[in-house]
Amino acid sequence: MFIGRDYELSELNRLYQSSRFEFVVMYGRRRIGKTALINEFLKGKQAVYYVGIESNAKQNLEIFSQYVLAYDQILEDAPSFNSFQAALEYVFRKSEKKRLVLAIDEYPNLAKKR
Repeated sequence: MFIGRDYELSELNRLYQSSRFEFVVMYGRRRIGKTALINEFLKGKQAVYYVGIESNAKQNLEIFSQYVLAYDQILEDAPSFNSFQAALEYVFRKSEKKRLVLAIDEYPNLAKKR
C-alpha cells in the first residue's frame, strides 16, 4: 500500500506528461520512501528500472544490460553493452519512438565503483 507523497507523485506525473526530455534526481536520507515513490510512479508506464548493487562496475553493467535488453524482450544469450554510455544511448534511442522512463535506484552504488 502506498500512502502520502501526493505532491511528489503529481510532480513526477506532470514531468512524465511533458513533451520534452525530463531528468529527475531524487535524493534524501535513507528509509524515507524514495524507492516506494519510484515504484508507485512507474506503475502502468513503459520503464526500465535498475537498482545499483554494491559490486564492481563490470557486474553492474552486465546486470544493467540485462534489464535494458529484457525491456526489449531480448532475453536469451544477450550480450552486455561494452559501456554504460552504450547502454544509455540504446535506451535514449528507444525513447525517441515512445515515452520511456529509465529509473536507476541506488545510483551511488554505481558511481562509487567507477
